[in-house]
Amino acid sequence: MEKFAKVLSRVFDGSLISIPIFIIICLAVIKNPLSALGWAFLCILFGTLIPYLYIFSLFKKNMVDDMHVPNKENRIKPLIVTIICYILGYFVLYILKAHIFLRSIFVASIIITVILTAITYFWKISFHTSWVTFVTITYCVLFGKWMLTLLLLTILVGWARVKIKRHTILQVTLGAAISAIVTLFVYSRYGFIDLF
Repeated sequence: MEKFAKVLSRVFDGSLISIPIFIIICLAVIKNPLSALGWAFLCILFGTLIPYLYIFSLFKKNMVDDMHVPNKENRIKPLIVTIICYILGYFVLYILKAHIFLRSIFVASIIITVILTAITYFWKISFHTSWVTFVTITYCVLFGKWMLTLLLLTILVGWARVKIKRHTILQVTLGAAISAIVTLFVYSRYGFIDLF
């Protein structure tokens, strides 16, 4: 079971798997497939690729011993770089007049990551469950409430992180909860869901 937990943890860390997720989102909100792929490239560049390459460079220089950066003390710099990338990504999308849903994704990502980074100074909260929860809500908005079944994936990923002793139950639960609250609030403000 521990091997299975490690595989889950690696697959759903929000790095490489976010590439097809961004592509699916862009294809869903943009009618022209070629145009959608172009926007997906920009989202992947700022939302995934640059932060991933920065962490990879730290790993190659032996400044971190794992691409997941298990020590919370080592997470701050990569997280700050990630926040900067999200902000730059948002402004690029805004200037280029990207679909408003894509911009809302970056707004939610910025707020969530800032909150989780602040918490990381004191406590090792789960980014894994936060990310999976964010994707679940995003897909629900795009494809319907049946996508709430993906919440089972949040639970499974949370179990995996606890199983391999990277987080406590409270850390994975609050990671998911913070992401859910922020994502619902942002999508509500942008008019994609009606909370009241």
